[in-house]
Amino acid sequence: MSSFNEEQALVAAANEAFYRALESLQLDRMQALWLRSDDIKCVHPGWELVSGWEQVMHSWALIFRHTARIRFELDDVAVVVNGGIGWVECLERIFDGEAPAGTAIATNLFQQNPDGRWLMIHHHASPLPRQIRSA
Repeated sequence: MSSFNEEQALVAAANEAFYRALESLQLDRMQALWLRSDDIKCVHPGWELVSGWEQVMHSWALIFRHTARIRFELDDVAVVVNGGIGWVECLERIFDGEAPAGTAIATNLFQQNPDGRWLMIHHHASPLPRQIRSA
């Protein structure tokens, strides 16, 4: 994160917290990172758009209930901040324990709260075809 300015570093830290919450498979940790709003959105790899607090949190609950373990390594992380909105583009290398399970490209959007915290408002991850993953 050393190449990021202060605001970018805060957004990058919020993004990192998102992936650590995802790895924890704990819904309360995931909920704490999202803006509590009916305007939030999420597109999980292979899923259609999920909208609103209740539906997005339900989608995470389903994923956590059906996942024994998951780990992420992030590559090509780029952070942009424009006013109270920040976004991160990254390559997700997904592991089941130590075994590679897939690769996705993700865009994560965050909104800054009045208290200065950056909360997620949109997550979109799309799987990459095998030939692109190994390039």
